Amino acid sequence: MSGQEGIDKLLAAESEATEIVSKARKEKTARIKQARDEAEAMIKKLRADMDRDFKNAEMAGTGGGEKSTKLAGETENQLAEIRRQAEANRVNVVRQILGWITTVDTSASAA
Repeated sequence: MSGQEGIDKLLAAESEATEIVSKARKEKTARIKQARDEAEAMIKKLRADMDRDFKNAEMAGTGGGEKSTKLAGETENQLAEIRRQAEANRVNVVRQILGWITTVDTSASAA
């Protein structure tokens, strides 16, 4: 084999290697673009699902507002009744507590 044939083979191998590398880069770029497009599609789908779930929860929450208002009214009525009963029994409770405080047991305990 002459020197020129060796150089020609090396040049051909270099050219082939350059084509292989170029093809690999193009395929890599295509895979990255495809992955990006798939990720964007997944993000759009997830965002749409989350928006739908949020709107559903929001709609369910507005119906709960009536229940919440009713419950708050009932609670306020119960608190008013407790306050009324406490006020009505205040004098008796104070007398009972004063009786316990002022009554001293002077009998000796059987030890």
